[in-house]
Amino acid sequence: MREAKIFPVAAGEVGWFEVSPHKNHVFQSMDDLEASYDFVIIGGGFAGINAAFRLAELRPDAKIAVFEALRVGLGDSGRNAGFLIDVPHSFGEPGVSVDDHKWRLRLNNIVINRMRKIKDDNNIQCDWDESGKYLATREKRYIKNLEGAAGVLEALGEPHKMLSKHELPELLGTGYYEQALYTTGTVLINPADVIRALATALPENVSVFERTPVLQVNEGNPAQVRLVNGRVLSADKVLMLSSVFVEQFGASKGKMTPVNSFGAFTRRLTENEMAGFKGVAPWGCTSGHPAGTTVRLTTDNRIFVRNGFTFASSLCTSPQRIQASRKKLRKAFEARFPQLKHVNFEFVYGGMIPMTLNGESLFTKLHRSVFAGSVGDGAGLTRSSMLGVYLAEWACDVDSEELEYLKKTNKPSWCPPEPFKTIGATVRLAFEDLAAMGDV
Repeated sequence: MREAKIFPVAAGEVGWFEVSPHKNHVFQSMDDLEASYDFVIIGGGFAGINAAFRLAELRPDAKIAVFEALRVGLGDSGRNAGFLIDVPHSFGEPGVSVDDHKWRLRLNNIVINRMRKIKDDNNIQCDWDESGKYLATREKRYIKNLEGAAGVLEALGEPHKMLSKHELPELLGTGYYEQALYTTGTVLINPADVIRALATALPENVSVFERTPVLQVNEGNPAQVRLVNGRVLSADKVLMLSSVFVEQFGASKGKMTPVNSFGAFTRRLTENEMAGFKGVAPWGCTSGHPAGTTVRLTTDNRIFVRNGFTFASSLCTSPQRIQASRKKLRKAFEARFPQLKHVNFEFVYGGMIPMTLNGESLFTKLHRSVFAGSVGDGAGLTRSSMLGVYLAEWACDVDSEELEYLKKTNKPSWCPPEPFKTIGATVRLAFEDLAAMGDV
């Protein structure tokens, strides 16, 4: 396989990570690195940590190493909006069968229940809030998207409630939205806090190495893993679960189309400022348009907003682009909460959403010793956790209906080469941003 040329970098101040009580946990030292492992996992995000738990369950005597290029929770797994979504994240698009939606619901619930059990069994204290989610729109033209999502839920027999403009202010503390669809099963989390907390509870046969990027993976029996720091080790099997960076090792052959997005947190709101949210519980709201703004009222009394999609052709986000994102983030924040215009953003950052042209995830066996996975759409946390669990089962030769379904359905489509990919993605994202109008 080829040598990696680009590695993850921290972009901006990730508020989720900065406020996590698990921020200062210390994982393994390089002094603990061994010459060989049964399993090596590249990527310490939701996919990688869930894979490590499943491998440890299936092979309790195996030696397992997880390598994370940054700090656990500081990569893209800790840079999203923190939604563990149970129901299909769909507007009822044509071409997706009810059976596929049923599979998605089933798999989502399996992995959410797995993480919940790990958290409860290990008495993990983390920012985990089972309060459901809102799908909301300000633009009347996109009420049809809410109705499409409701139609999917109706077909699945899943509980949901459509809420009017008049009902929303007392639930959200803002009168910005025209209509919203509420579902009960989504878990709202601090993603950096949760994944870092879960990693602290991994069994003793799993070693986690932070700030340890992998330079190269060579297929073989065993495979050879070369680290950027010059250390070389062997592994019976390697699971590459480093999001879009799996392409750096030649895993997806140009099928990933990564998108930058930008997030911001206010400082903690004061008691007087929170008076405007009297009786309002922490909440999370995704947009009725794919390019719209995601908003949360967090458990520690901050407002979080995320928007501003751009194509990440260089797999990183520049400080200049993060600074430029503030204007759109402020506009979205102030439009929804005009009474809080005086409140500053304490943290602003950029992150990547791994995408494929057809929205299908990468889920593949490249060699007897090498497996790879990455999500292909914007519903990343639950999906990436799912890929990690079942890629671990595949590596351990465990058969299941769920694994066979994922093998059969996750086939990313062909993507145009550069420079056409960048040109096409940039134009499409700009068009979607304009079309979203007030939902941004």
